[in-house]
Amino acid sequence: MDKSAPFFITANDKKFMKSLYDFISSEKERLCSPTAATDEQRYFIYSAAFDKVIEHATSYKPILAAIKKEYDDFIAAVKTNDHSAKLAHGKQKAMIAQPTSLMYFQKRAAQLQERIAIIKRDTAEVQAELITIQQCGEHHRDSNQQQNLDEQAQNPVGQIPGLTLNESLSSEALEKHLKFLEEKRTELLKKKKSQFVPMQVKDELNIKMNSIMKQRDELALDNDRLRLRCKQLTFLKKAIDSWDKSMNLPLEEFLNSELKTISQMKVCETDYYGINTDIVEEDDPGKIKQSKLLKDYIQRFSDLFEGGEFEAAAYHAVKSPGGILINMETVELFRSVSVYKGELPPLLLFFQILMIASTPEDHLPGQELSLEGVRCALQHGYIEFVTFWVTQHRLIYSEELGDIICSHGDEDPRVADTCLALAHIVYTACGVLKKAALCLCRQGLASGALEFIYKNKGFTVEDCMFVLRGCPTLALMQDLTEPFGGKPALLSVGFICHSLLSTDLEDLAFQLLQKLYSDGQGVLEKTILDDVMSSVETWSEIATHCERKARPQLAQKIISTLLSQPGAVSLPEEQESALLMAHVFM
Repeated sequence: MDKSAPFFITANDKKFMKSLYDFISSEKERLCSPTAATDEQRYFIYSAAFDKVIEHATSYKPILAAIKKEYDDFIAAVKTNDHSAKLAHGKQKAMIAQPTSLMYFQKRAAQLQERIAIIKRDTAEVQAELITIQQCGEHHRDSNQQQNLDEQAQNPVGQIPGLTLNESLSSEALEKHLKFLEEKRTELLKKKKSQFVPMQVKDELNIKMNSIMKQRDELALDNDRLRLRCKQLTFLKKAIDSWDKSMNLPLEEFLNSELKTISQMKVCETDYYGINTDIVEEDDPGKIKQSKLLKDYIQRFSDLFEGGEFEAAAYHAVKSPGGILINMETVELFRSVSVYKGELPPLLLFFQILMIASTPEDHLPGQELSLEGVRCALQHGYIEFVTFWVTQHRLIYSEELGDIICSHGDEDPRVADTCLALAHIVYTACGVLKKAALCLCRQGLASGALEFIYKNKGFTVEDCMFVLRGCPTLALMQDLTEPFGGKPALLSVGFICHSLLSTDLEDLAFQLLQKLYSDGQGVLEKTILDDVMSSVETWSEIATHCERKARPQLAQKIISTLLSQPGAVSLPEEQESALLMAHVFM
């Protein structure tokens, strides 16, 4: 502001203007590249700054609001006109291209008509040839049949199976063969009587078996009723015996409470009296029936799968009793299908039905199935399936599952943000906090990542360095070295620079030091002196790295700051074990 302005500027106004400029600068720095930022992005920044000015200047608020409205209306009108111009330009290009397109279409139609005429002519010729070939074939077949009839007339007696032509003409050989055939016939008749029975016998046995099974079910029901009666009487007898010994309550009141308990009793599988339980388990009709049902269920699944009804087979497997068909063997079976009808592959169809049928309380029976399902969906490009499974808690979360989703986002930039958001959910659920914070940073949510890091007390210095190496940006380094929400900084400048100077990220460390040096007003000196995580030797090594990488100004500044401290001396370079400088406490 010009000091010669006709109005008075208070200290509060100066403080507000400074905060406003800081806000604009910080928002520009948060852009990936401030010079390459779009006009619309910068417009949003200055529009927000204008709103802050309106809120601050209460006396001129109506005037400023009206000015801002005129600006917004003008910009909206410009955008609308630009959009309309683009639409009109597109329509103009389409109208200009119409005659040319019509000419090409007419030319193409003439070519196709010519080809159709050629195909019709060739088809007529092929049909004529087929008719000729069929007539020749019928004539040849008639001649062969007549020839066979003539040969049969000349040789009325054919060769007997099992005999040569000479043996067929010998009476002794014929008698011997006749005797052999009679013996064989007799043997077959005996087998028919001893080894085979009529079909009526099987039908009678089936009827008898059904009657016996029905009788068995009725006896089982009677047995259950008798067992329950025995259990109730035994309980009542024990209760009366206990009452006879104590007699604390009247008999009528005591019996009412006991009879109520007896009425709620149910028969259990273990309520056998005087019966060997091992024998009962072997002859238990219920277990035999259950085993048969499972066998029939698996056979039904095999029939559906072999018949190509993969969707019905998938539903059948998902609804299997006890989940006996929800395993990796079924997955490999669906994976082996290469020819199918429909949009979804059979394996992905199986996983989709399985996830829909499950509930958040009833997860998949194994972590391996969760991994295979996500791999299959991502392989075929169905990220929306994975989004539903993760957000609706249909998977078993694990670090490996998050790694699979992150890797797919790296391979396909179109869904990178979606994959990072899903991986953040998975990592947070399974307790891998450093990778969860890294997902937020890679999405550009640095403030959210810092809040997440400070909120979780289990974050260590190594975890912070892991996040920084995964998302190496100058803004993140500054955030990690500055206080947040009234809490001290997680890392110090010296610690970060010393850790990165020996890696391929040393340029990033030099950028941070150079920025502190460029800020002036003793910012770098204050940073060095207030650094409690790094020793003097650490900063000495940083200065040595600066000298080696041709940054003498940084090195000189660090050395001069260290030597300015009381008791600091410079050691001679000839000493092998001497450091660049050290504090000597007197």
